[in-house]
Amino acid sequence: MENIYPSEVSARVVSRTTLVLVFMLLVGPFVVLVPAASGQQILPDITIECVDSVDIDVSPGSSRTAMTSCELENNSMWSEEVSLDIDSEDLDTAGPESVTIAAGETLTISIVVSANQNQEAGDYLVNVSAEVTSAGGVPIPGMASDADEIGVTIAEFTTCDHTIGQGGGTLDAGQIISFSISISCNSNTDSTTKYNARMIDKSGSSAWPSGFDDQSPQCDVLIPDGGTSANCQFQILTPSNLDSAWEGCVVVLEDGASVPKSCPSSNVVDVKIEPKSIGIGTIDLTGNNSIFGEYSDEAPIIIGGVAVILVMAIIGIAVSRRRRRLLDD
Repeated sequence: MENIYPSEVSARVVSRTTLVLVFMLLVGPFVVLVPAASGQQILPDITIECVDSVDIDVSPGSSRTAMTSCELENNSMWSEEVSLDIDSEDLDTAGPESVTIAAGETLTISIVVSANQNQEAGDYLVNVSAEVTSAGGVPIPGMASDADEIGVTIAEFTTCDHTIGQGGGTLDAGQIISFSISISCNSNTDSTTKYNARMIDKSGSSAWPSGFDDQSPQCDVLIPDGGTSANCQFQILTPSNLDSAWEGCVVVLEDGASVPKSCPSSNVVDVKIEPKSIGIGTIDLTGNNSIFGEYSDEAPIIIGGVAVILVMAIIGIAVSRRRRRLLDD
């Protein structure tokens, strides 16, 4: 009769049949001596069941590892030596290479799964296989085996840092506050972020001051998988009709970040905006370069006092002249 089965299939069937026969010949005389618990099998047996899935955080500062486990069950009447193969194409794995499981017992093994910091976000698989290599002290490779898999999810992350360049200082009303920032981002997925300028006065108020006009271009950053770097320019026009000095700082915040309750000690633009100066000709009476120097804030009082003295002097001169005329008459 013609053989309808492929030769390799026949070889496997013969090989397994041979192993079973050899095993039964070797251990058969001992079967009657070994009391079998209810449900235990005479032939070697192994089953494996693993935790379905785990998540790994690979963002900067994280451990980039996860601990998971698998349960092995020996449902035979023999103590078994079991070899383990734990493998993943994209992740690093660590776990025992072999274990011994008593007859009718279960054993839980721990597996550590690790990923690189730049591991792309997504779902991965870890394959775990178990094979009985000996039962009751008799080598039986290939007689009993089982396998399971663990789903591993690499979580998405995007982190960005920015550094503010030089700018600010003391300006007159109507001038522009101008500065730039450099941005560096790290990410394991395609994402976007944006930055905005916020002004905080010296009292801690973060309400946008009246008359200040943010003329900055949009600072939108496109972040590919692996990260990127970028630069943004900021320009804030101060009001020309400022009544009193405004003092505080400008901070730049990533979208969603909380506004500080006061000016930070670093990575800010410190500014002081003073009202436009009042002058006579080329003489500056108020403002940054006024003749009153550090007393420029008291300039109106000083000017008023001088004006009163001049008026009194003029009145005194007029009264004196009038008296002279009366005496001459």
